Amino acid sequence: MKKHRMATPGPTYVPQEILLAGAQELIHHRSPHMEEIMEEVNEGLPVLFGTEQKVFTMLSSGTGAMEAAVANCFQEQDKVLVVSNGYFGERFADIARVYGVEPIEIVSPWGTSVDILQVEEAYFNNPEVKGILVVYSETSTGVTNDIERIGQFFQDKDVLVVVDAISGLLSHELQMDNWGIDVVLAASHKGFMMPPGLAFVSISEKAWTRLEKIKAKTYYFSFKRFKKFYPMSPSSPGVSLIFALRASINMLMREGLKECYQRHQLIAEATQKGLESLGFELFVCDPVRRSNTVTTALAPQGLDTSRLLKILSSEYGMTVTGGQGEFKGKMIRVGHIGSVDFLDLFSVFGAIELALSEMGVSFTKGASTVAIQDIKLRGVYDVDFIST
Repeated sequence: MKKHRMATPGPTYVPQEILLAGAQELIHHRSPHMEEIMEEVNEGLPVLFGTEQKVFTMLSSGTGAMEAAVANCFQEQDKVLVVSNGYFGERFADIARVYGVEPIEIVSPWGTSVDILQVEEAYFNNPEVKGILVVYSETSTGVTNDIERIGQFFQDKDVLVVVDAISGLLSHELQMDNWGIDVVLAASHKGFMMPPGLAFVSISEKAWTRLEKIKAKTYYFSFKRFKKFYPMSPSSPGVSLIFALRASINMLMREGLKECYQRHQLIAEATQKGLESLGFELFVCDPVRRSNTVTTALAPQGLDTSRLLKILSSEYGMTVTGGQGEFKGKMIRVGHIGSVDFLDLFSVFGAIELALSEMGVSFTKGASTVAIQDIKLRGVYDVDFIST
């Protein structure tokens, strides 16, 4: 029997408690019972975003939330800064162009975090910009951007800071209000440990002042409609996913946000050490800016990661992602967001070592296990966080 395991940055493993919550008998989406559930969910979500603002739940992928932000916050011929240091930063720029918004890209090489000085220079050279679009955790490269400093820089300026926190929320601390962020986007299939299908958006008072003056280029994704119908959804919601969301929020609250961030940080560090022990080179050089969502590493010379990933999937049922674009066949991306503990890491790296052996790669057997144990044995965190 072969079990299916995922070590991807999304979708992620869904705990049984959340799966079973989503399998409950349906109720009508405009019923009093549903309103009670939505009120409970809406009370918990802002805590996770670090805000006192409302958090709206949409039936969409994370990309839908990105598109909604552009469609609601900007008009044709508006100029926006876009941090472009990975695939999803580039996606933000593409979405802007579709809506007639002109992106001014702040380009930083893949694997690096954008320098705040670049951001400041781009703004001073283009003071007419209406916003800045930035990805918190760039899963294509495994790097994070300093959204706290970016938010604080624009806090007193007529510029909306729009953050794709789709894979960064819950694996990293995020304080929307204190950091001066105006629009935060997230999705269910990352830190929420849920199936794909829900997206989330929180909007600052500063952003609402702008939004009220703009005619949105969308109906289904209209933020004004979400505000009007709150606490309910303006359109038919994913009732089963809302059930799962309530269970997810309850699990996260039981663990505690500080503990959740700490767990992700330790798991990420153990993954980094595990890959280095097997001869991989970490792609992100700055340890401070490495993502707690996914670890990216370049393979030793001559190792085809496409073949490695194929063996992991076909022989061991382990799904791990590879590099994109020019890094295809050269990079491995190990995801560790959501319901992940150290025992999960042992299975991931056990499979990687078995696959490397099958490929005839020379390495010290068991090296990754030792590396992971060195992090775990600090005794900082208990792996049994997920038990109920």
